[in-house]
Amino acid sequence: MFSLWVTLEITPEGREEFLEAIAINARASVRDEEGCYRFDVIELGEGSNRFAFYEVYRDEAAFELEHKKAPHYFVYRDVSARVVVPGSQVNVSGELFKTFTWVE
Repeated sequence: MFSLWVTLEITPEGREEFLEAIAINARASVRDEEGCYRFDVIELGEGSNRFAFYEVYRDEAAFELEHKKAPHYFVYRDVSARVVVPGSQVNVSGELFKTFTWVE
């Protein structure tokens, strides 16, 4: 499985537009893309403008050929071009080694 960790900062005035766009993108990714298994959006500090995404795909092709060509991705990209602080986005990808879950 292919995983992606993205961190970024958004402008304060773009916060609401960003939150709406990323929610639509994340929801549509797991709902509509057969190869997207997980898409978490994490706020890095309460009330901050720093966020992270943790995404898991069947393989890198599912990310490149399904996700990056999906209509919801292009909508998010348009919004992010306006609201992400330039130079703040860092993408780190790799093969998912192991998943551990907690069961009570």
